[in-house]
Amino acid sequence: MKFKNQYIIYFKGLKEGIHDFEYKIEKPFFEEYMNLDIFDGNVGVQVKLNKENNFMELDVDLSGNIQVQCDRCLTYFDLPIAFTGHLMVKFNEKQQESYEEVMILHPEDNQLDLKHYLYECISLSVPLRKVHPDMPDGRSGCDPEMLKLLMKHLISE
Repeated sequence: MKFKNQYIIYFKGLKEGIHDFEYKIEKPFFEEYMNLDIFDGNVGVQVKLNKENNFMELDVDLSGNIQVQCDRCLTYFDLPIAFTGHLMVKFNEKQQESYEEVMILHPEDNQLDLKHYLYECISLSVPLRKVHPDMPDGRSGCDPEMLKLLMKHLISE
């Protein structure tokens, strides 16, 4: 796929200091991560990388819309999402697993692949319950025909 290397930062040639990167996350990304239950989307990502001699700090902001299935009426709708994160990248010769907001790389590595980190950011942005937002007049944004069927089968005490 074309986007496989799209989220890689080659940091070896970068001078110390602040560097800005921008990315777009669209349908091919969501097709690879089908377990997110996101069918399409248009999410902008801004990364501010502060490169120091022994570590890097990244401030990551993402915002946009993703297409999800409504848990109530089962139709698809665009859900706005936003996420702000801070990632610390440290270097260590001993192979260690990354944890929380810290990523460990070998000192000889020359690139940072953000694809999995962006996947995690988006995962944290999706609410547990995805339901159409209400209309400006207060009515539900869900499919009216499906709401009628749900009301027909509603069990009341």
